[in-house]
Amino acid sequence: MSSDNSVAGFVSRNKTAIITTAAAGTAAVGAYLYYRQLQDAAGSDDKKGQSPDAASASKKKRKNKKKKQGSSPSTPTSSRYPVDEKGEPKFDNIDELSQEQKESWSTALKDKGNEYFKEKDYDNALRYYGYALDLKKDPVFYSNISACYVSLNQLDKVVENSTKALELKPDYSKALLRRASANESLENYPDAMFDLSVLSLNGDFGGSSIEPMLERNLNKQSMTVLKDKLGQHKSQLLPSDTALASFFGIFTPETEFANHDETSEADQKLKAGLGNLYKRSSEGYQKADELFNQAVEAYSKLSGANSGDASFKEKNAIALEHRGIFRFLKNDPLGAHEDIQKAIDLHPRVNSYIYMALIMADKGKAEEYYEFFDKAIKLDPKNAAIYYHRGQMYFITAQYEKAGKDFDKAKQLNEENIFPYIQLACLAYRENKFDDCETLFSEAKRKFSTAPEVPNFFAEILADKGDLERALKQYDIAKRLEEAVEGIHVGISPLVGKATLLARQPSVENFIEATKLLEEACARDPRSEQGKVGLAQLKLQQEDIDDAIKLFEEAASLARTVDEKLQATTFAEAAKVQKRIRADPMVSAKIEETLAAYKAQGVI
Repeated sequence: MSSDNSVAGFVSRNKTAIITTAAAGTAAVGAYLYYRQLQDAAGSDDKKGQSPDAASASKKKRKNKKKKQGSSPSTPTSSRYPVDEKGEPKFDNIDELSQEQKESWSTALKDKGNEYFKEKDYDNALRYYGYALDLKKDPVFYSNISACYVSLNQLDKVVENSTKALELKPDYSKALLRRASANESLENYPDAMFDLSVLSLNGDFGGSSIEPMLERNLNKQSMTVLKDKLGQHKSQLLPSDTALASFFGIFTPETEFANHDETSEADQKLKAGLGNLYKRSSEGYQKADELFNQAVEAYSKLSGANSGDASFKEKNAIALEHRGIFRFLKNDPLGAHEDIQKAIDLHPRVNSYIYMALIMADKGKAEEYYEFFDKAIKLDPKNAAIYYHRGQMYFITAQYEKAGKDFDKAKQLNEENIFPYIQLACLAYRENKFDDCETLFSEAKRKFSTAPEVPNFFAEILADKGDLERALKQYDIAKRLEEAVEGIHVGISPLVGKATLLARQPSVENFIEATKLLEEACARDPRSEQGKVGLAQLKLQQEDIDDAIKLFEEAASLARTVDEKLQATTFAEAAKVQKRIRADPMVSAKIEETLAAYKAQGVI
């Protein structure tokens, strides 16, 4: 429900800020068009790279030198240099030349190289830029050489010569842009992001932003990292304890089953698994996962001798069903589908049909999703969980009237389950009926006076509505109730929710409290992706970049969907670029200078 707690919300607000820190908003050029211009007119780097005053001064200086030297054939001018009998440049004893001669001749050689460049004779252009470099190590000459290599598609040499230009002039924007573009093509995305971030920080260009280039490289790098991690086939973890408690909370606890045989190891494993599942504890969920696996293996060994036994099939089906849903929750949809289909084939049960419907929804097969609910209803039309979960799908797909009917039905069939009450209140809010929403939460509060779910979800509504003060109070109430009741109910949700609200009202005190809340959340529920992302955000804002990177990477490993993994990976890779920017003395100084300017203007 709470959008402010979501990873997606943080993306939209902070993606580029992570990369370029405080300078993300500085003006920059439309990089693609500018890059094309560089390719077409690389020879003019020396003049375009200067301010108008610098260009004017350079022109005046050349004019004065020409007057002083005269036009004698034996006296070199700004447009002449010594040549051999073939007309090729020839220099003897370069070390003995005056600085003025070196300046004059190197400029003339560069200009000759520009003429070749315009004619697309890149080999000769390279020769003359090289001659110019023999006389003077000038960043413009290296930059022009890199432009030739762009046209020759020798990208390693583009990077090499742009780097040499930047060693002489670290803020040379054309070299930064060209090197960034080459590194992107070479799939060196972190290097490209660094240069683009510096460009954004410098703000040398006029026009639109280079942000699209930055974001494109960030996305490419994140996808590269994520593909590598996905290819490692690491074992999947259970989702957070908070998520597990919420998921299984709608189902009526099932700790017994028919025809239990105390002497059967398989039956013992299954019963122990069910008992641990409904303890609502972190240890219980992990033990249940292990025990359901062991139960399935034990029943498999006995299946040959008991293939015709109906009670054996039922127990085997219960074990397969539970192992299947745990596989689904651990993001193994194929294994989940296989187990639950076997369970249905052995002995159809309502929960098996519900779980199979969820698998279909995960695959985007809405029609089959509803078909499995129809089958579940035929099996037991008075099972509240069926209507609740189907109502959830109607709610998600904005079929609010149908959702309301199903939530009402679930409420009538099981008045002691709190979740239909909560969802009816949330549905009223979604339909812009806040008064009805508040009335429904009040009804739930009267019936479930000690349930932390009521204040927790009401706090999310209030936060979304913008009533932050009341939301904070409700989160405090939810936290106290969660600590008082037995087992996990809303888990760390009140901690994360309150921390998020405090971070929206930035102050030193709020950041300190929010950090403590999220650290507590991560300690209590170490598999919570939401807690780790929230804490990483705060660490990043406080410039604890190493901690932020670690937390984002852990969140990426914990995330269930590829999209969620990609978002967390994106944050981690962006934070790595920020770390690199901060480690560069010159760039870091520029950031401080920019921050000081913003503060002076009252922007921050």
